[in-house]
Amino acid sequence: MRYDHTQTAAFVATRDLKIPLHTLTFPASWRRPIIDLFTAGWREDSRARAQQVPIGRLNALMRTAAPDLVSTATRSNLDETNPWLFATKPFPPPIMRTFINAWLHDLPTTDDGKALILPTITKLGAGTLKWTPTTVDLLAHELSDGRTAVPEPHLFTLLPDYAAAKIAGQAYEHGGKSVRFRQVAANPANGYAELVSWPPLEHHTGRGSNIRTWYYSATIKIALRTKAFDPTLRLHVDVGIRRWTSGELHTKGRWGASTLLQSTSPFVTDAPVSRKFAVAHLVWDRDTRDMGWRNGGTEQILNRIGALDRLPAAEQIAGKSDAWIFGRDGVTAAVTYHTTMRGPNHQVGTGIMPAERSRLINWIGTCLQPEFNLDQPLTRVPIGGKASRSLTKLESVPQEKKNQTDAERAQVLEKQEAAHAVNAEISKANALVRREQVAAAVDGRLSVVLLYQGDGKGMRDRLLATVERMLDLPHQQPTGDDTWTWAVNNLTLTIYARPLGKLGAALGAGSVPQRGKKHDEAVAAHRQLVASAMKELAEDVGDTPHLALIELQGAEAFTARTTDPKFAIRMGCADADMVSQFIRPDEFPGKDLAKEEASNQHRAEAAWDDCLRQLGVRFVPQHRLRNAVPDDLEQLAFWVVKRRNDDTNTHQIFIPVAILIRPGQKHIMGKAEGMADWVPYPTLLKKLAGTNYHASPAKEDEQKERLAAFIRSTLTRFRNTETLIVTEAHNIRYRLPTVQNAHIRSDHLQLGDLRPQRISLFGKKMRLARICGNERLETPESWAFEGDSVGISDGLWRHDDGTGSTKQTRVYYSTVDKPQTHTSITIDLAKLTPHYKESSAKVDAPGPSEDHEANDEQSQKARNYLDPSKPAWNAELLEILIAAHPAGEDPATWAGYLHQQRHCFDDYRAALSRPLIMHVARLTNQYALPADDTLEDDGDNIDEQPEPEGDVQLAFDFEI
Repeated sequence: MRYDHTQTAAFVATRDLKIPLHTLTFPASWRRPIIDLFTAGWREDSRARAQQVPIGRLNALMRTAAPDLVSTATRSNLDETNPWLFATKPFPPPIMRTFINAWLHDLPTTDDGKALILPTITKLGAGTLKWTPTTVDLLAHELSDGRTAVPEPHLFTLLPDYAAAKIAGQAYEHGGKSVRFRQVAANPANGYAELVSWPPLEHHTGRGSNIRTWYYSATIKIALRTKAFDPTLRLHVDVGIRRWTSGELHTKGRWGASTLLQSTSPFVTDAPVSRKFAVAHLVWDRDTRDMGWRNGGTEQILNRIGALDRLPAAEQIAGKSDAWIFGRDGVTAAVTYHTTMRGPNHQVGTGIMPAERSRLINWIGTCLQPEFNLDQPLTRVPIGGKASRSLTKLESVPQEKKNQTDAERAQVLEKQEAAHAVNAEISKANALVRREQVAAAVDGRLSVVLLYQGDGKGMRDRLLATVERMLDLPHQQPTGDDTWTWAVNNLTLTIYARPLGKLGAALGAGSVPQRGKKHDEAVAAHRQLVASAMKELAEDVGDTPHLALIELQGAEAFTARTTDPKFAIRMGCADADMVSQFIRPDEFPGKDLAKEEASNQHRAEAAWDDCLRQLGVRFVPQHRLRNAVPDDLEQLAFWVVKRRNDDTNTHQIFIPVAILIRPGQKHIMGKAEGMADWVPYPTLLKKLAGTNYHASPAKEDEQKERLAAFIRSTLTRFRNTETLIVTEAHNIRYRLPTVQNAHIRSDHLQLGDLRPQRISLFGKKMRLARICGNERLETPESWAFEGDSVGISDGLWRHDDGTGSTKQTRVYYSTVDKPQTHTSITIDLAKLTPHYKESSAKVDAPGPSEDHEANDEQSQKARNYLDPSKPAWNAELLEILIAAHPAGEDPATWAGYLHQQRHCFDDYRAALSRPLIMHVARLTNQYALPADDTLEDDGDNIDEQPEPEGDVQLAFDFEI
């Protein structure tokens, strides 16, 4: 069905909104003594850089012991002129003093600092904390020079918390069942308020004595956000699934487990009882070799306020994590499941599908009225469809259906054979085109090292057969040293297959290297081992391999993140002048051999595709915008490879990178800071693998200056060129304020401390686009609709201005279709309540749920779509802002162009999450950052530790 409208899960205020609250301000006289206490005993240069109060642990303490308090301050925006805490009722000052004193005891890390604890407590004084009643304007904001709403900073926490409170306790009803939600204590670092459905929902698997219960809840996240060039404040709402652990708890490495807590009595004497969930963290204690509460040691903050004795024993929760989920001894506790945990995979799928999401959002809308209304829907922008392919699409193969006659099955078989014959010819023709592209990218010669496990009859042989088919190569037998060579027309391909052996061993030689020096030494040793082995192989065969394809288990096979050798292997290969690609061994769990074989084959094809991309082979999508886009357009993307301190690494990285797609260029080109000229993409990747961590700027001002200088010097070569510049907000805006909503001005660009300048001064033919995804709820969730029908639709969208014209619109939204891997999931899939539908059902729809029986005549006749086991898929709403363009051009053209650049179906089976050039830019992270450096968000995280909304100090992550 064609959908011409998309509804976003965004709400706008309908009237003024002022409420009475009590506020507490962080005293100005406290700042210097606290910073001196925190930094006592540090080196002078480190003390000079530490000018922010590390309030994170105090905020975390209040989330556990006083969840009703709303802190709007992080260390980056703690401001004596604005309130720090908000509450509907004053919180007892003596308990606040207890919190402050416990926090002060916890701050110093040196003996010099510990000696200052009592003098500092005396300096701060006992009577300086006073609650003040006030009226708070929850919609207070100013307008930027670009006519964009700029909210007061404290509203990013306070307004979502107010909205969440209106939802808490109300019943969402559907299918004869109801679900209620409870608020979670606010975390100002997250930038959103959160609710979870409670009591938890249950999903049962197995039969008889093998029945197991899996617990989960729905989540609602609410964030205050703005839209460029729009004076309206918006609430973005995200609904999803949070899964809870059961049985024994096994966290991985230093990663802990967020735990929601509620008690019939307070965790601190004389504190008020809260209806919100408190939050605490279970972590592995290396000293006791057991689980413990974070900051719960003998001399630590939770113990000092007397809360530890009232929390469930950490080792008991770790032994049976679901024992408190329905309450025990007056305490309810639920431990968040995460995919990094060892043990059986959770049997509840992630996510919520569009039909159920639309019902939830509409219900949330009724809860938020009359103060907020659902935003107006988006309308489709006609752009001529999807991008054209360079390769020919395969014919669809008809499938047998149930209850067919013999004659019907014979007809299907005949059609299948005909389709397979046609597809064989298409595949051969496509392989020839692909081979031409490879030959051009590698100048006619490609040498590959294939490092395999076992006897080679598994993934090794699969990879060899796959590359023959993908490039239309004749079948070859190896020489005696496991070497395969093909020489066809203008391409010579040689593959040296060798056992992986000790190159795939875990780091640490049987022990777990600790974060910091030990891990660095283990990485360096393994890197040298790999580099030496690859260089020795090159000398033995008299060749210079371009690529290493490595069969290696995934991260879950290694006991800790610091033992995973992938990044060391990648750097070692780069030292030997090779790009690298990993692939897991064949996987046959034994549940469905046909599907498992297909999955292994798909991974082999995807691995070769990734290899070719790293070598610079690309099929750039051909737009369908006719003469609106110049034929000589050059695409230019800026990206920052960056990393903070984390649980594996002590090195911070900040590397500006630029990517260039130029018509007629056989390579995608790239450059990084410090490189004078553009180089082929694989050369850039290898350069990044040898990054000198110590050369990365540490201070915020220096990072801004270096990034601005890099962009300025890069743009000088495009002064007379048809150019489209692409940036991604989440990656670059903290060091390039000109792309922030609060600073952006149409057709202007500001670099460094210079005033904003018209972009035409940098180049008469330049356009600037900023894309923004749904990280930190930057864009709202959405669903396509037409009448009463809800679905997913590929397209470009905009808010309707009522005139039908797009010329005054600069903000567009891009969505794509479901990938092939998710086509079996029906739009009507439900996870929270039964959903009965009498219309004709898809063959993939689940049968009646085993957990919920039909309870009325209608449900007895209709299909129940409740099935918590299936993972959901939703189209991310990608915002495309055309910030600058030459006079007379329609910004819809450039939004449509970038939307079509997501349709790389020659290279990928599904549309990309970003336009091709930004996708390529993002992949540079794989060479400059350790493998699995950022855990994939599976929807279960309570604390995701995102970058804060305002300016931050990137280099010093003091808070624990």
